[in-house]
Amino acid sequence: MTFTHVAELYRSVGKSKKCTFIFCADHGVAKENVSAYPQATTAGMVRNYLVDAGAAANAFAKFAYSELYIVDVGVDADISNLVPYGLVDRKISRGTKNIAEGPAMTFEDAMESVRIGKKLAEEAIEAGCNCFLIGEMGIGNTTVAAAMTAAYLGLPPKKVTGRGSNISDRKLARKIKTVSRALEVNEPTPGSLLDVLTKVGGYEFGAMAGVIIAAYHHDCVVMLDGFNTAVAALVAEEILPRSIECLIASHVGREVGHREILNHLGLTPIFNLDLALGEAIGSSIAARVLDNLIYIFVCGPDADFEGELVEEDSALETFKRQLGLDGVEGLDTIEDVQEFLGDNIQIEEIPVDFHVSEHRMESIELPFSTQTLNIPRNYPMNVRIMGEDEEEIIAATDRTFNFYLQTMPRLHDRPMNNCRELLDSLTKPKGSLGYLEEIAVQVAGISNEDCPTNKLRHAALAFANFENCPSFIDPNYDRNAKGARRDISMDFSATTRTFGMKIFLGVVNPEENLNVAFNFGRNLAEEITFDTPILAVTDLSNLLENRLSDVFEETLLKGNELKYPPEEFLQRVPKNYQCMTGAIIGALVAAAHNSTLIVVDTGAADIIARYLEKICPEIRPFILHSAQLIEYKNEDDTPTGFDGEASCIGVEIVEAALIAINEMKTFAETGVKKAIRI
Repeated sequence: MTFTHVAELYRSVGKSKKCTFIFCADHGVAKENVSAYPQATTAGMVRNYLVDAGAAANAFAKFAYSELYIVDVGVDADISNLVPYGLVDRKISRGTKNIAEGPAMTFEDAMESVRIGKKLAEEAIEAGCNCFLIGEMGIGNTTVAAAMTAAYLGLPPKKVTGRGSNISDRKLARKIKTVSRALEVNEPTPGSLLDVLTKVGGYEFGAMAGVIIAAYHHDCVVMLDGFNTAVAALVAEEILPRSIECLIASHVGREVGHREILNHLGLTPIFNLDLALGEAIGSSIAARVLDNLIYIFVCGPDADFEGELVEEDSALETFKRQLGLDGVEGLDTIEDVQEFLGDNIQIEEIPVDFHVSEHRMESIELPFSTQTLNIPRNYPMNVRIMGEDEEEIIAATDRTFNFYLQTMPRLHDRPMNNCRELLDSLTKPKGSLGYLEEIAVQVAGISNEDCPTNKLRHAALAFANFENCPSFIDPNYDRNAKGARRDISMDFSATTRTFGMKIFLGVVNPEENLNVAFNFGRNLAEEITFDTPILAVTDLSNLLENRLSDVFEETLLKGNELKYPPEEFLQRVPKNYQCMTGAIIGALVAAAHNSTLIVVDTGAADIIARYLEKICPEIRPFILHSAQLIEYKNEDDTPTGFDGEASCIGVEIVEAALIAINEMKTFAETGVKKAIRI
């Protein structure tokens, strides 16, 4: 499945109204000492979800503007006292039996687990939900998932059994043996209805499968999360093969069996975040990103341009109309509206126009929805044209470049170490947030803050040649004229505005001196990053007939490796794009010098940054390559669709990382039991 298909599937449900289900259950196989955590951690995490609201599930449901439901289908503890806090009590029994000794459950219990998930999803659908984010919690469940995967796909246990809660080599060997023994003892038969679930499964897998089946029947979407949710998709496929048509794979996780299942189902993950935690983290990030991207597809400029463009609705005007303020003068910005309303409305805090209460499904209409418009602020595009002001045409010298290299700051060690300690203390297995943890530590080192806020300012900066931005260069340009050349800056504006970012465009004269181009990019980045600590950087070329990413890959790469020594790089860049390359280099160097996190787009910008890191290793700690985080492809196997799309998604991922360290709570704060056996 390509990203185009993913986007069309997500778009097909209309305006997304999301619901997150975390199904919780214990497993008898935990007695085999296959996890780093005691079984009591399951009940402790359920309390954390509901009372302390300090888990990853809480933080990321909020990030996705999704209502969170915690469902007990088999926790091995009496947690009925949590029902007043919102627990959905559907306990089948206090955990399954030990699959290393015999069947996990009866066939009737397996059927009941599926019915529970299906019924809950149908209740949510009746209340208005059309997009489900599913997750799970249960000590020992990756052992169960590995056994189910091996049974369904006919693969050896070693190929599908991973480290789960970050266990040691010794414990991993024990886990693989336990999975092998479970398969030998039970002999599960895939294709025989629910035989795998009955013999080596768990209640949460059946419940998640039930959600998938209900979603398919009602034309809804299910956003798969990690390994365990993919296993649930195998259960659903066995019951109703066509149910996989409603699935979107948010990411591929660290567990070794995850990609095997996605390949079997024909699903392409959107991200690779190296996650090892199944609390709907990846699915929440994907849902939020897709909300924004679908807006581009629906409201952005028409991709098949033939002299006519689809006009974009004004987000601000729609907003004012929803609030009954469309006739009020003087309300030219979101801030004007906020000031006019005073304390009556907190614009950025209202998540969706559909709300499900903590205790029951109910629809509540709100006056404004960031999810409806996807644009928290309607920023104009700030355009700088090379040579527009003759007094500013100053060529940089080698001395300028050397000054930046010699005075490049370093990341701050103390806040990085403190941030790592904070991440390790949060209620999750150590390192289980994967690349999100690395990004949080990187931002801590750049910002010199132990726990950087998730409210950091961000902006997007793009560069394009004169000929590709005619609306700014040619006073006679008429975009509506038949056969008119497309101005590709308009698509960049649609993308970044959708993500709520300040927008800057540098229009480059390809005939200018290379040093002038460097200085142009440097000055522009200096202006932006003076008070903006996160910057997305891209080139505008994806909609050109000869895409710059293709040209750069063919010219400057050998496979995926850099083709030339760094010192030869600029000489090898196609002549028409040498000045634009110089401007991008100037911007990257200046932004890093101002201690800015630079999120680089895929394609040509990524290749330029990779060469620059060889020339100037000092800037490497300040760069985040979005290409390392994004897996999806377009139909022509290209990594992105709109210019700046990947870098904007990268900024969203940075915000997700910062949400985790700001919203999650520690083991000490919640009383959840820590890992005791490695």
